[in-house]
Amino acid sequence: MHKVRRAPALVFALVFPLALFLAAFRLAAAAGPSATPRPQLAVIVSVDGLSWERLVSYRPWYVAGLSRLLSEGRVERAARYAHLNTETGPGHASLGTGAPPRVTGIVANRWFEAASDGSLAARYCTDQPSPDGSGTTIPGPASLRVPTLGDRLVGASPRSRVVSLSGKDRGAIFLAGKNPAHAVYWFDHDTGRFVSSAAYDARPPAAAATVTRFNRTKTGSMLPGRFGLTWKKLSSPPPPSDKPLPSPARGITDYQVPIAGLGFDHDLTKDVDGYFDAVYYSPIVDELTVDLALDLLADGELKLGRRDAPDLLCLSLSAQDTVSHNYGNESEENLDVLRRLDVQLGRLLSFLDESFPKGAVTIALSADHGFAPIPEVALRTKGTKGGRLVYGKYVLNPFLERMNRALDDALCLDPSRRPLYASEGFNLVYNHPVFPAKSVEGPCGPAGREVTERDVDAALPVVVKQLFSEEVAEVLLVSKIEGWDPKDPAVPFAKNDFDRQRSGDALLVPRPGVQIHWDPGRGSNHGSHHEENIHVPLLFWGGGVPAGASDAPSTPYDLAPTMGKLLGVSLPDAVGKPLF
Repeated sequence: MHKVRRAPALVFALVFPLALFLAAFRLAAAAGPSATPRPQLAVIVSVDGLSWERLVSYRPWYVAGLSRLLSEGRVERAARYAHLNTETGPGHASLGTGAPPRVTGIVANRWFEAASDGSLAARYCTDQPSPDGSGTTIPGPASLRVPTLGDRLVGASPRSRVVSLSGKDRGAIFLAGKNPAHAVYWFDHDTGRFVSSAAYDARPPAAAATVTRFNRTKTGSMLPGRFGLTWKKLSSPPPPSDKPLPSPARGITDYQVPIAGLGFDHDLTKDVDGYFDAVYYSPIVDELTVDLALDLLADGELKLGRRDAPDLLCLSLSAQDTVSHNYGNESEENLDVLRRLDVQLGRLLSFLDESFPKGAVTIALSADHGFAPIPEVALRTKGTKGGRLVYGKYVLNPFLERMNRALDDALCLDPSRRPLYASEGFNLVYNHPVFPAKSVEGPCGPAGREVTERDVDAALPVVVKQLFSEEVAEVLLVSKIEGWDPKDPAVPFAKNDFDRQRSGDALLVPRPGVQIHWDPGRGSNHGSHHEENIHVPLLFWGGGVPAGASDAPSTPYDLAPTMGKLLGVSLPDAVGKPLF
C-alpha cells in the first residue's frame, strides 16, 4: 500500500517540472530568440521643430538628458519624413500613428472644407464639434482618421493609461489619440495654465486632480514669482572642452521678430499679447511641461508605470519651434532652448532612474519636423539662395493676392471673383463657389465667356512661373494627379501628404530654402520637403533597446511601430516598421 501511494507523487515530481519547461520553451519560441520583457512605462518625446543637423551641431554643449540619450541609446542618424507640409499637426499625427498624412488625414495645421451651403470654411486640425450641441468647436482628435499607438495600447490592454502633455493642443492631442479616457493637457496662452477639453471627458480622475493642483500652485499667477519677468541665458557653465564650442550666428537681430525684445535679457512683459504668451514663446513652456510630467509620474494614485499594465507618457516640447519662428534656428536664443531642453530631459531621466527598475522604461525621441534657417541670414552667411512667399492681412502685397490678380487678368475675370480662395502650407484651394464664372471684355474676347476650374488649372502654372519662378519649382495640379511624373523627386512627398477631401486643388513645390511666412523679412518657418525640414532625430533609450547607432535609412513613421512592438501592440495602419 505504501508503494502504491508514492507512485503518483513520484510521477508528478518528474512530470510537472518537465511540463513547466516545455511551456516555457513554447512561450520563448513563440516570442522569438530576442524577446524582452515589455516596458512598464513607454515615453514618447517630440521636440517640436528640431532638425537632426541642429541637434548634433550643438552636441558638445549637452551635459544631461540629450547627452545621455545620444551616448547610451540607439541613434537612427538617417531618419527622414517623406511628406510635404512638414508642420506640427501632420508630424505629431505621424509620430502617434506611424503613418504619413495621406493615411492620418492631418495634411496641414488647417485646411478648407465645403460647408453644407457650398461655401468654403477653414478648419483647424484639432477642431471638432462640441458635444453640447451648441454648434461651437472644441479641441479634439476627430479629424484623425486612424488610431494612434495609445489608442491601440488601451484597446489591447484596457487598464493601460495614456497621458499626453504639450505646449500646443495639436502636439498633445495627436500623440495621444482618439480615446476619451486619455489624459491630454496643453498650455493655454490666455490663462497660463494647462487645460484639456470635453473630447477627453473620461480621463483618469487622479490625473485631473494632479493637474488641478499643479495649476493652482505652479502656473497662472504663480509664474512671475517662479520664473520672473525676463528670460536670461542659462547661467551654468558649458562642459569643459579643449576645442572652441560651436556657436550661433552673430549679428542677426535685424532678421528677428522681437516678440520679447531683441537680445538677452528678454523682457517677457514686452509681448503685446501678454506675459503668458511670452512664456509660450520661451523655454519656460518646456520646463512647465516637464514639471507637470514629473508631478504626474510621482502621483501615488495615478501610478503611471507601476501597475499591472503598461502605460504611455507622451511629451511634446514646444519651445524649439516657437523660439525658432521668431529668433531663428541659428540664434543664441535657440542654443539656450536646446541647453535648457538638455537639462529638463536630464531631470526626467534622473526621476525615471530613481523610480523604476532598470529596463522598466523605454523612451523614444523624435521631432514633428525640422526647421529652415532665416533666408536672409542663410544668404549672408552661406551664400545660399532661398526666399519667402509672404501672406497675411498686414502684408502689403501677399503672394496669394498677386496670383489672384494675375489669374483675373489671364482669364479676363472681374477682380472680385478671386479664383484662389486660400492657401495653407504649400496647398492652394480654388474658390469653388464662384465657378463657373463669366469673363469680362478683354484680351480673351467679348464678355460672357464661361470660365471654369479647368481654365484655372491651365493658367495657374503659367502665372506661378511668371511671378515666383525663383521660389516655386513647379505646380502639381490635383486634377492631374494620375499623371504626376513618378520620376519627379517631389511627387512622393506630395502624394504622401495628399487627402482628396483636405488637400485642396494644387500644390506648390518650393525650391530649397523657400518658406511661406507671415513676415516679409524676419523670422523663419518650416513646411517644405527639403533636408532641413525632413531630416530629424530618432532616438530610443531604455528597456529592450540595443545601444548604438545606425546610418540605415529610417523614418519617424518607424517610431510608433517600434514602440508598439516593445509593448506587444500592432499598428495595422502604420507604414513605418519596427527597427529592432
